[in-house]
Amino acid sequence: MLTPMQEPQWVYAGVVGYNASNGWRIAVFNDANEWDYIEWIAASDGRRVDFFFDMTEEDADLEHYAPSNDVSWRCYGIPGYLQNRCKKCGSSINADPGGRYLCQQCIS
Repeated sequence: MLTPMQEPQWVYAGVVGYNASNGWRIAVFNDANEWDYIEWIAASDGRRVDFFFDMTEEDADLEHYAPSNDVSWRCYGIPGYLQNRCKKCGSSINADPGGRYLCQQCIS
């Protein structure tokens, strides 16, 4: 289970960090609200892999990993290219300057 360190939809283009339920941490680059790539992964004991600096030839397949749009939304809270979604029901919404990311139906 991943818990974002900040609301992923607030980061239109940049790194979003997540705490995993097993104590590990992962950072994903969010590009225009689309899951782009893994930036780094850190183990609970402090070991860390930065995929741009530490990647070996054996790790090359990880460079091409990308979750489906559904997994990107359900697991990472990243809604898809140039989209915003209601955090409660998942429906498409306009950008939410208040930062709540709730549709009109879910606000009520």
